[in-house]
Amino acid sequence: MGVYCRRNECYTEVCTLERDRFGGEGSIMVWGGVSQYHRTEVIVIAGNFNAVHYRENIILPHVVPFLQAHPDMTLQHDNATSHTARSVRDFLQDRNISVLPWPAKSLDLNPIEHVWELLDQRVRARAIPPGNIWELTGALVEEWGNISQQEQANLVQSMRRRCTAILNAAGGHTRN
Repeated sequence: MGVYCRRNECYTEVCTLERDRFGGEGSIMVWGGVSQYHRTEVIVIAGNFNAVHYRENIILPHVVPFLQAHPDMTLQHDNATSHTARSVRDFLQDRNISVLPWPAKSLDLNPIEHVWELLDQRVRARAIPPGNIWELTGALVEEWGNISQQEQANLVQSMRRRCTAILNAAGGHTRN
């Protein structure tokens, strides 16, 4: 649902517009990892996503090999319950995978959120937009591959500026 309103009109019926995206055939989630110099493949996930799924279908087959290939890296994920579950924390600890502590409600600091925004813009800008979940999945995978390493590096490098702005604003809102 999108909200379009003036200052005192938030969530009034006249200001809301419901959208049925991609034919209402369900939903998907997308997982991927980026760094200044490397990226993982993008993984499209259908259905429910929980800690067991994250551990068995993302961390074990994708994160562990990626971090083994790049041992100087630290895993950064947000505070989603699937990421912070005890079983996931224990799994990562048992494999000596260090995780960057991450503050709650800090999505704008995480470079991957800006990668997702870029990916969304590219999928929406396609000459023929995806008409169903399968076409959307194909478009996401294709556009992920089209994001240049330089674009990715710029987003990762922006993290320092964003964190500095947050510190300067004493944790408040910033324009960065």
